[in-house]
Amino acid sequence: MKKSLAQRTQDTRQELADDLRDRKRERILEVAEDLFFRQGYAGTTIADIVAALGVTKPFLYYYFHNKSEIFETLCWRASCACLTALHFDDSDRRSAAEKLREGLHRFAAANVDYFKSGTFAYREANALSPALVKKLRALARRFYDDLRSLLDAGRKSGDFEFDDTKLTALAIGSVAGFMYTWYKPGGDMPPDVMAEELTNILLKIAGDKTGARKRPSPRSRTRST
Repeated sequence: MKKSLAQRTQDTRQELADDLRDRKRERILEVAEDLFFRQGYAGTTIADIVAALGVTKPFLYYYFHNKSEIFETLCWRASCACLTALHFDDSDRRSAAEKLREGLHRFAAANVDYFKSGTFAYREANALSPALVKKLRALARRFYDDLRSLLDAGRKSGDFEFDDTKLTALAIGSVAGFMYTWYKPGGDMPPDVMAEELTNILLKIAGDKTGARKRPSPRSRTRST
């Protein structure tokens, strides 16, 4: 049934309202993420967040119930982005080597994109609810199951060479896990180039024999202003 003009107008207004709400919510998360990363969970208060935003507490409480909800939202979103990177649909018939290369690039890119909140799950584990910790552990188990499966299949096909599957998988996961100790956004290497370089390193750990590692073009190394 064709919608009336009044209904279409109402739908448009609702879409605009939802978009504005989403943008305000994202701004809260962006500011809070930086404060949590620099000051820690215990060292960051709701007052700190609203001060950095230049808003009132009622404004913030319209979008989030409390500090814990903000923190856990950031933690869960980052963990999902990083730890689902190696999951492929059963209908994907590409080789394990192809999927591993793509998955490792997604994993590297997600760790670059979420390098601050991506650390919360293990730097601030005591601040997380038992329910969220359980969900995060399930995500991590699935990630390493997917990674070991692809590594084993790639070694069987002769595309990768390594000794111990579990150790190799843990080494790959650990490389990105400590990015917060050295990665500085805004440095000489743009995020897309950083993701490519990390992917190459992870593939080397997996003993890539295909020679398919990508090298960023000189142009991609120049940060746009």
